[in-house]
Amino acid sequence: MAPPWSARMDELSCPICHDVFKDPVLLRCSHSFCNACVHQWWSTKPCRQCPACNTVSLTTAPPRNLVLKNLCEAFLLEQNSGVVCRLHAERLKLFCLDDQTPVCVVCRDSRLHANHHFSPVDEAAEPHRKDLREYVARSRKKLKLFNEVKLDLEEVDEAICNQALATETEITNEFNVLVQFLMLDKEFRVAALKEEEMCKRKVIMDKITGLTDEIIALETTIQTIEDGLMDDDDASLLLNISALTKAAQRPLPDDPEQVTGTRIDVAKHLGNMIFNAWCKMKQIVSYTPVILNPNTAHPELQLSEDLTSTRCRTDLALERMEGHRSALGSEGFTSGRHSWDVEVGSNRMWALGAMAPDAQKMGDVVSGLWMLRFNKGKFSAFSPSRPVSVPLKERPRRVRVQLDWDRGTLSFLDRDTEAPIHTFTHRFTDRLFPYINTWDTLPLKMLPVNLTVTLTRPVDNYQIKAVW
Repeated sequence: MAPPWSARMDELSCPICHDVFKDPVLLRCSHSFCNACVHQWWSTKPCRQCPACNTVSLTTAPPRNLVLKNLCEAFLLEQNSGVVCRLHAERLKLFCLDDQTPVCVVCRDSRLHANHHFSPVDEAAEPHRKDLREYVARSRKKLKLFNEVKLDLEEVDEAICNQALATETEITNEFNVLVQFLMLDKEFRVAALKEEEMCKRKVIMDKITGLTDEIIALETTIQTIEDGLMDDDDASLLLNISALTKAAQRPLPDDPEQVTGTRIDVAKHLGNMIFNAWCKMKQIVSYTPVILNPNTAHPELQLSEDLTSTRCRTDLALERMEGHRSALGSEGFTSGRHSWDVEVGSNRMWALGAMAPDAQKMGDVVSGLWMLRFNKGKFSAFSPSRPVSVPLKERPRRVRVQLDWDRGTLSFLDRDTEAPIHTFTHRFTDRLFPYINTWDTLPLKMLPVNLTVTLTRPVDNYQIKAVW
């Protein structure tokens, strides 16, 4: 608690302006005045007399009264803070319960507060202090929550940036594969065009060479005979008749054959070019009916870049199997028949099935999950009702999961032998997502389907047929 104010108001007031001292100065007679007030007083007098005792000051710049100045500033500061009554300059020691305001002892006895009730300020302040402390405590708790949520959002924002960067890189890589394939196919097609051009031009050039030789021979014979005929002297003609007759007896060549089929087969190179390139893309393109959603994957699972396989990050997972180290498919089903194949290989601990998204928890799943689990050479089937032991005849390498949502069946088969493993029967009401779970570092992989292109007309109408 602050000490009570001891100075009286009149002791802190300038005798000239009767207000609290402002920049007080000390005269030789020990009286103090405001610096501005005393200079204004002197300006109206014939000499520099003290306004209180008429003692003449020998200096025009009396020294500052720093002690009084500090005392006045402290008084004003305390008065402005509300600790001192502005009317009576007394400390506010009481609290008026009727007016809900602090007052001094002089105010208590004034007519403004006649018949009012009072209490000490410390007693009146304590309930408010308690309420404010409780509010501060609640606010700090709320502030902690907001900071935690903000931190989580910042981590999510960073994860979004990382996901976007990684996804962009993967998109670029995938399209680079397509671009490289198309460039190679373009080079192959251009090379085939150049080869056909070279072969057909060679045939034409060979024929042109032969015709050129024939043309030169004919032109030579014609020129020889025409030169002999140009001589008008019959005797000269008869002298050369033997050579001219011999030249004229040379047999004429057969008429040249018309060349056919030597043009570039443009239709072969351009006809359905994009379609044919698309058909050849089956070599590098695959379709997987189930793509895993990385946002649903357990932190200890590692998904492949193409989101078709998953494995556990550490062998320690084999020692403890709490929770569900699972991931869900990116697409859920509310009707129809759906099927997907999973290569389990030598994975020692895995589970496959279907799950409603609300059932994905890190503890025991009590509803919304139907799964077939393989663990240490044994099969178990888990459903919202109860677990069931499944006899195992032969360990499968590939498992087919078949969901008939409308009929309410979820079946598991050995993909290689078509032997049934287990079937759940249930009337499904929720959207179901493919479920995959592993505790092993060996991957589980969603297998792609074979694609064929079937033409329905001898033109460019076609349909894609998925072969399972």
